[in-house]
Amino acid sequence: MCGRYTLFSDFNTIDALSGSSQPNETEGIFKNECLQETGRTLPSYNIAPSHIVPVILSLNTSTNQFIQILMHWGFMGWKPKAGSRPLLPINTRSEEIVEKSMWRSVSTQRCLIPMNGFYEWSGAKGNKSPHYIQASNNSVLFAAGFYSPLSPLGSYYSFSILTTKSNTTMQNIHDRMPVFLDPSEWGTWLDPKQDFNSLNYLLDPYPDDSLKSHIVSTAVGNVRNNSPHLIQPELRLF
Repeated sequence: MCGRYTLFSDFNTIDALSGSSQPNETEGIFKNECLQETGRTLPSYNIAPSHIVPVILSLNTSTNQFIQILMHWGFMGWKPKAGSRPLLPINTRSEEIVEKSMWRSVSTQRCLIPMNGFYEWSGAKGNKSPHYIQASNNSVLFAAGFYSPLSPLGSYYSFSILTTKSNTTMQNIHDRMPVFLDPSEWGTWLDPKQDFNSLNYLLDPYPDDSLKSHIVSTAVGNVRNNSPHLIQPELRLF
């Protein structure tokens, strides 16, 4: 699973890493709607569930043009029963998309979540160590996800990160990891005309040599902590 991640690259950097042609010199591939943060600030080294963060949608599938908007991390895709608290899943198992009606109903509402890396914990309960996982070349990663309106009028949106089984790099840390997509796969994933059942080939674990990890400070466990020190390797004597 993925319960914390980082995003400290600016929008221009994400644009440059897309690998797609730009429609013109001034507009860029992204139409940036993240003009003003609401309640959270970027960059962030400790993004947690309920935070408001940038998410990428397709603006024009024929020209591979995308748009970034702000969304709530924690998926609200259905109405809870009266008197019950709503469940806000932050992750979605790729195997469940075709099995559960909740996910089938939004299988065309696909998005991408940019991140510089993510945190995962390993070890026995009460003695868990946080790991920071990032691209081997320190590039921005793009996780696949689903989104849904958070309000009846559709003015606010929520999202969940899609997960798959871990690759070799992750297996000793956790048995699940986000589904990461390369820029060449963005258009296909974000195109609502593409049936989800035809996209299984995109859900494989990211290549083993594309990720690296190291243990970091337990300070990341406190969501109020947010600084570059959180992603630095933890120095241990033994």
